[in-house]
Amino acid sequence: MDVVIAGGGMVGLTLGRLLRARGIEPVIIERMPAGSYIPRGYMLGFQGYEPLKEIGVLDELWPEGREIAPQGTSAVAVCVEVGKVIHAISRDLPVMYEHSVAELIAGPDGRITGVVAQGPDGEVTIPSDLVVACDGVRSRVREMAGLTAVFDRLPEGELSWMSTTPSDTSFSMAYMADGGHIGHLSWPQGSGGWRSCARVGAEAALAPGLDAIKEMWARLLPDSRRGVDGLDSIEQVRYSEPELLTTPEWWHPGIVLIGDSAHFFGPETGISSGIGMGDAHALSEAIAQNRNDADAACAAYVTWRAPVVRPYEAMDPGRQRILVAGRQEPGPGEAWPPPG
Repeated sequence: MDVVIAGGGMVGLTLGRLLRARGIEPVIIERMPAGSYIPRGYMLGFQGYEPLKEIGVLDELWPEGREIAPQGTSAVAVCVEVGKVIHAISRDLPVMYEHSVAELIAGPDGRITGVVAQGPDGEVTIPSDLVVACDGVRSRVREMAGLTAVFDRLPEGELSWMSTTPSDTSFSMAYMADGGHIGHLSWPQGSGGWRSCARVGAEAALAPGLDAIKEMWARLLPDSRRGVDGLDSIEQVRYSEPELLTTPEWWHPGIVLIGDSAHFFGPETGISSGIGMGDAHALSEAIAQNRNDADAACAAYVTWRAPVVRPYEAMDPGRQRILVAGRQEPGPGEAWPPPG
């Protein structure tokens, strides 16, 4: 089967390695230059352990990170700097860097039969039996294929930060009286935090200033104190308005969605990356078992993955807040921005 992987992030690279292990040589297209990434912590959930173990990088990455909720000889998750993950997965893997899918090629029956990739030297046409879209939440490939994406706007905004100072603990999270939450994550090279807040826009959310943000965070989540104390600029703090993503259909003849192109969860679940790795594992096996029939491979993939992924989508805490004793207002000192 001729497979084109649109998106060379962690999920796309993992899929590429898994397919090669099964004797299938995919074409991987990635718009960024080789080695490019945004430095940050990456919480690898247990859902991603098996695929990374199979391609031989889990044991390499484990000591580079910090365990979250250790369970005997393993842990629920491990937090590691994202560049280390990308470097390990991409090693010796052929990738068309600095290219992006500019067009999908469709036959008379609407089936996708290839892509036109745009790169520094112009356009190149690549025939395919199956295009795998894993180019992110705002997937252009998904849009070109006409597959529906449903974005659910969360009722609150999110305030987040990242510093180069590790916290004393690898992970902590707490809930507030109005059902909102505050959390933090730490890896050997730094820390990051997030909290729900009023949906007021970036200017109002950041207006109280860095010192007020640091004081609030350390007070509400003491485990994050060392990491948040490492902040020295308001530029290290960000306001956003998160959305959840679901896609009713994951495939159309000749194309399939996986990872963040297919689904994106709220921060409380902490599973988006691990689920994407699991998608890659399932799809690689579905292709290997249906080498001459892309439609059968996609049908098998959906049969295996829907019972895993759809319940997470339905139960995402972002869709329905659990309130403390019926309270719908923040407790003392919890509201952000602070009143007045």
